[in-house]
Amino acid sequence: MLDFLRRFYAHTAGKIITILVGLLFIVGFSFLPYIIGAGGGASPSDVASVEGKGISLNDLNRYYGKLENEYERLYGNKLTRKELGMLNLTGSALSSIIADKVLELKAPVFGIEVSNGFIAKNIASAPAFQKNGKFSGKLFKADMLDNHMTPAAFEKHFKNEITREYIKRVVEESFSVVNTQFINDYKIKNKSVSFKIAVFKTKNKADKFLKREILFNKDFSGIAKKYGGGTVAVPLFTEAGIIKSFYFKKYRFNINMLKSIFSSGENNVIDETFPVKSGYAVIKILNVYFPKYVSGGLSKANAGNKNSGGLMPKEREMYAFQKEQEFLDYYVNYLESKSNVKINKNALSSFHPY
Repeated sequence: MLDFLRRFYAHTAGKIITILVGLLFIVGFSFLPYIIGAGGGASPSDVASVEGKGISLNDLNRYYGKLENEYERLYGNKLTRKELGMLNLTGSALSSIIADKVLELKAPVFGIEVSNGFIAKNIASAPAFQKNGKFSGKLFKADMLDNHMTPAAFEKHFKNEITREYIKRVVEESFSVVNTQFINDYKIKNKSVSFKIAVFKTKNKADKFLKREILFNKDFSGIAKKYGGGTVAVPLFTEAGIIKSFYFKKYRFNINMLKSIFSSGENNVIDETFPVKSGYAVIKILNVYFPKYVSGGLSKANAGNKNSGGLMPKEREMYAFQKEQEFLDYYVNYLESKSNVKINKNALSSFHPY
């Protein structure tokens, strides 16, 4: 539930505090009004609370609105109510606010404290508040007015945001990815499989043939012919490659077929029949090929390392980022499990964003 928002959050605010500081001002505090507020005590109208700190309907509504806008930007069109309901944006928004609040309240555990001087310095140097190279109090107040915030509330939001980003950096940077992990993951994702597919007009014939092949696993093509089936050998394809091939359209492969094909061992007959365009199919895996290395130039860091496997810097960087985010998600989930988080179902039921 939290994956999209956390990744979106990381890309928008940046993993580096200096980037976050600049961007938040440039975009007119696009996220600050949508994150949890000053963090006072919980009230009966709050949709949730974390360690007694309330999350209001307004907090949820603002966060939901920003999330909806971002999804529509990514999809490139206005989403219908049905589509929004399927995305469960309410749950995603609430989960993300709770996760943010949990991180914020853990600042003392991490020994993190953002000073007022740091906040003041960055506000004064923010491009959004500059006029003729100097800080403009009028621009600052105007922006506060546009965002319906007081300077004190803005400073509180900004301080909490910086605190959370520092904690995220501490957690993410405690996780490292070695080349072996990257290579193994790459091999699994990019393996190629060749197989034979026998197609029968009826499910009954396909089932009888399958039982026989599972028992003996011999003469796949010859026995299939006796049961009235025709066979075709499909050469080595990666999963992405077979989706683009004419075999995919010819047999109307579905997700279950692909999952079975790319998770079965060499020389195995898959123990189920599949409905295809011209009848029912039985599949036998012939060969499974794992690429030995990632094609492409070596990164500067690994240029002199013969065991680096020819890693592509960009792919490795994206892989490391993905694993760091997963590690962060797991850790935040752990922190939530140890926190006093309460959901007010009655208040939440009154939330109708549409």
